[in-house]
Amino acid sequence: MTAHLAPVVRDALLPTTHSWLEKPPLEPFIDGAFRAARSEDRIAVIDPGSGLTMTEFTAASAQDVEDAVSAARTAFDDGRWSELDPEIREEKLRRLADLLEADADTVTQLEALDTGKPLAEARLDIREAVAVLRYYAGWATKVEGSVIPAPRRFYATATREPIGVCAAITPWNYPLPILMYKLAPALACGNTFVAKPSEQTVLSTAFFAQLCAAAGIPDGVVNIVPGAGATGAVLTSTPGIDKIAFTGSTRTGQAVMRAAADTLTKVTLELGGKSPQLVFADADLDAAIDGVMGGIWTNAGQVCIAGSRLIIDRRIHDDFVTELLNRTRQLTLGHGLAPATTLGPLISSTQRDRVASLLEQAATENADIQTASALPDADGFFVSPTVVTGVRAGQTIEREEVFGPVLSVLAFDAEDEALRLANSSAYGLASSVWSKDASRVHRVARRLQAGTVWVNTYGVFHPTLPFGGVKASGFGRELGSAAVDHYTELKTTVIDL
Repeated sequence: MTAHLAPVVRDALLPTTHSWLEKPPLEPFIDGAFRAARSEDRIAVIDPGSGLTMTEFTAASAQDVEDAVSAARTAFDDGRWSELDPEIREEKLRRLADLLEADADTVTQLEALDTGKPLAEARLDIREAVAVLRYYAGWATKVEGSVIPAPRRFYATATREPIGVCAAITPWNYPLPILMYKLAPALACGNTFVAKPSEQTVLSTAFFAQLCAAAGIPDGVVNIVPGAGATGAVLTSTPGIDKIAFTGSTRTGQAVMRAAADTLTKVTLELGGKSPQLVFADADLDAAIDGVMGGIWTNAGQVCIAGSRLIIDRRIHDDFVTELLNRTRQLTLGHGLAPATTLGPLISSTQRDRVASLLEQAATENADIQTASALPDADGFFVSPTVVTGVRAGQTIEREEVFGPVLSVLAFDAEDEALRLANSSAYGLASSVWSKDASRVHRVARRLQAGTVWVNTYGVFHPTLPFGGVKASGFGRELGSAAVDHYTELKTTVIDL
């Protein structure tokens, strides 16, 4: 495999990464072992920073998916995980987190190579994945019930029990952290698991499967079926799934819901976003500029919570945008494994071309397109960070999720206008408010239609903080205690005394 890597990549690889990449186990991981996929659908694994094909794998077939679900069902029904003492489940999940942390340098490189993001960002991703695992390991011993006051002669309890077999379909922008958002609470609560990672980012997930075996997670408890959309469609419609967790586009989320409707399978969806960042004239402008940059340039804008709509007080619009562009020009585009890189490529040529098409359309609608950095002399899928001013509400660039390093700027004259612009989107995943006025930030945060509102900051995540969207951004919550509700069933027991 490494013969197909660009020199800048080969020279940056750790020995452990290099040896693992020589023959990566990209087959389906079913019932505790990797096995050859039973299909002829070969999928290329492409390095976004060079455009080179690194290797390829065979997508899981429908029979592979059925086998994975069957293995998970057997593992759940025989109690090898759900009936373990909670302390043992906690111990094994902590062991899994320790192993992931011990191999963090290798997994960081795999994640950067898979996604194209800079090493510094990938390193934070792996730290987050470890933190989420450890947080939910603690929950294994803390899923509790309650005694319910009942009529005389009766004694009643409400207890939480695992749902059963949980399926997850995860995206390519944060492969391992988002997998942990789903797997960690599911396993902590006693469920078994089948995951379908994006076909564009399979490396870190395959490495993680090996760690599950090393940590002593029983066979069949964690199963992974790599493949494209067809594999995911089979998974969501296969009998025996009790809950589906999906992160991805709104359109695909709708397809997941339709498939789940036939079997009445429980679903949680974390979908797209077009998140507004509201900057008022009294904000700390230096901090706001840094926050806006972090909100849109992180992972080259390929983030569901990307703060892609800057809604700014007209009085500070020009100075703010000028300084924003000045700071953005200091970013260095390049391969994720190159030490100087601060902004990586997009995931694919398809995504790059889509972003370019949206910018061309914005130009035809008389928006002002301002690119902030020169493209690197490389064959990867790069797009220069771009600020689009003169945007009007309802234009395509303002309405559609770009999923790239593109910031649309809209000016407002009054608070109500800012809120109207912010809430006009079909999405409602995240948002931010920048102001020193305490009354204003409380008032505006309360009226924003979003699952998360950050005040004078952006993109703060922690395992304890529930995360999810409203409107077309989906429903259900991941992280925090809220996720436990989605991976357990509430059972009421009434005893006649």
